[in-house]
Amino acid sequence: MMRLIIKSQKQIYTFMTSLNKSQSGFTLIEVIVSTLILGIILGIIFFSISTLNFTILSNKDNHSDQKTIMTTLSTIEQDLSSVFIRPVRDELGDFEPALLLTNDNFSQLSFTRSFHNSLLDETKLLRIWYTHNDGQFERRIWNVLDRVQDSSYQVHSFDSKIERIKILAAGVNGEWNEYWPIGSMSLVKNDEINDENRMINRESILQYQALSTRSNSHADVLPLAIKIIIEHSSLGTYERIILL
Repeated sequence: MMRLIIKSQKQIYTFMTSLNKSQSGFTLIEVIVSTLILGIILGIIFFSISTLNFTILSNKDNHSDQKTIMTTLSTIEQDLSSVFIRPVRDELGDFEPALLLTNDNFSQLSFTRSFHNSLLDETKLLRIWYTHNDGQFERRIWNVLDRVQDSSYQVHSFDSKIERIKILAAGVNGEWNEYWPIGSMSLVKNDEINDENRMINRESILQYQALSTRSNSHADVLPLAIKIIIEHSSLGTYERIILL
């Protein structure tokens, strides 16, 4: 009887030992499943981090674009808020009104503005020209008003992401015009049609001087307001009206 009990205890001990050995490690299937789950978790974490970084960079670029476009609009508003009624002569000696707007292939706006230098405590007049050059919109600045052919100017380029700038001028009746002064469009078209060399006859000069003279009232020389429409490649369309 005693031998039977001892034998039974040995069998139980052997069974428990083999059971513990079998539970001490992982099977190949368990390792594969664990690796697969870990890979899925790491993939989700990596994708989440990448998405977060992309969102942060996108928001940063968007903020930078908005800051740049606001700076551009602020510069234009400062220029136009200081428009001065002073016609000029261009490099060829032809008259230009105090403010000249054309819209042919693209908008071009030139005008005289006053600029106060707080350091020197003096005010001077500048000639500003918004134009389009080789796919880029730019702001040209002349320190002299009546220019000669070798007159130099400074260039400030607008944001390269600006695809189009449309400029309109409001007349006394509130209508938006693509040309200013009103009547300058007919002069330009008549010159192009009637004279291949674009020579201006005396009648045209007198009419252009009438549009450009200092003696005209503010309402005749300057529009009531200027509308600036900017089309940005990533931000869409911005529009601002500036009262003169």
